[in-house]
Amino acid sequence: MVALNEQYRMRRAICTVVNEVAYPDAPLLTGRQEGTRLPPSPLIDGTLVLIDTSSRVPDRGRRNAHTTNAVHEAVIHELIRGLQYDTVLPARKHTGLAEGEEPADRLAVICPYKNQKKALNTSLTHRFGETYDGVVDTVHRFQGSQRPLVVIDTVAGAGDRLGFFYEGVGLSSATCRLLNVALSRAQDHLVLVANTEFMHRGLHPASEAARMLGHFEKHAQRLPVEELVPVRSAADLSGLAPEELARPAFFPADEVSRAVEWDIANARQSVDIYCAFLAVNPVRYWLRRLEPRIAAGARVTVHTRQHELGSKEAELVETLRSGGCRIEARERMHEKVLIVDDTVLWHGSLNLLAHGGSTDLMMRITDPTSCERVRRIVDRARMDRPARQWPPASLRSTKASPTNSSTNGISPGDVVDGRLYLRVPYEEKDEAKRLVQARWDPRHQLWHVAASVPRARLSRWLPDGA
Repeated sequence: MVALNEQYRMRRAICTVVNEVAYPDAPLLTGRQEGTRLPPSPLIDGTLVLIDTSSRVPDRGRRNAHTTNAVHEAVIHELIRGLQYDTVLPARKHTGLAEGEEPADRLAVICPYKNQKKALNTSLTHRFGETYDGVVDTVHRFQGSQRPLVVIDTVAGAGDRLGFFYEGVGLSSATCRLLNVALSRAQDHLVLVANTEFMHRGLHPASEAARMLGHFEKHAQRLPVEELVPVRSAADLSGLAPEELARPAFFPADEVSRAVEWDIANARQSVDIYCAFLAVNPVRYWLRRLEPRIAAGARVTVHTRQHELGSKEAELVETLRSGGCRIEARERMHEKVLIVDDTVLWHGSLNLLAHGGSTDLMMRITDPTSCERVRRIVDRARMDRPARQWPPASLRSTKASPTNSSTNGISPGDVVDGRLYLRVPYEEKDEAKRLVQARWDPRHQLWHVAASVPRARLSRWLPDGA
């Protein structure tokens, strides 16, 4: 007789992590042989593989950021590229494949959120061909399926929260059930792409997701992100073959400016700069580098906020316009993006026209579908809702009086006990902390700086007339 708790799909190591998550009190047994049906590859030497993305954090300054992760997308692209090189997966132009050798026969990429699923499906199909369409799907859609190789993209790490998928705790929770489904789709190899530091900070220590993470950290083969997505310098760009230049790559903060200059100098059709705020020195610096491309016929568009007439930033808008740039003003925006020729996307905290450059590791992606997707996200955010309207200064309290203030007695622009209070939108909090050392006052639910900080540095976060 066959035991009811014996399974024949998963190798023993995969079954063990499934037991850790979903069957701690009644573990499944493994009745299959330990071999793999896939060709050998150093990328999947182990049955379990962990790609920890903790050292590569994408920009978090947008709504619903937790539902997509551009770093994970780049990692999965390069994992597939490496597996193609090792003949585990067929290359783009490979023809005459036998039954069971198509990409979708060997590989499944499972993610919790449909936004990441759509992003991956689109970009994988563009880069690797139509045979990769449908390789990616959500957990719900993969129920009942199985593949020799399964990649689980946790997605977490690109927003300020984990998201609803990870909120459940307990064997009867939806989180546990869905993790069980995702993990148990794998037959021979299971790869987990996860920002472990971010996830540990947000997960309940006793949750099933935390147990899964701990099991991989203890037992899985570690595959460093740097082995998949290279870290490059600006000097590398001019010497790369087209295929290498098309790969996603990280650039250290001190290399970003020169690398961006190289991309702008090589622009043929268009340069789109999304930068909410403007500052004198960066505008002058980059305009000098943009003007030759404008003279050569390239379209340069600066997307920025609607700046108040007479302000310094409004003067800078006219400087850019006089230099030949098109200006797309919008009521509200916080995106920090550079797109060159609708093909090259710079992703991260790049306020190109607002300060000296990035302070973080930036990612350069060559992918028209990613550029198009970012444009759609930006346009959708533009139409989301109007910017918050602040009352004129004459109608606001200038004293810390709980009876005439709408924010526990304190309003933006007030100075109380040596603190100057600011109106900092949620998506700009990290920038305020970095640029002016802003701190959060939980009692009054407002950000503040020392009253001695020059008002010129704070104008974007102060009401008119403050």
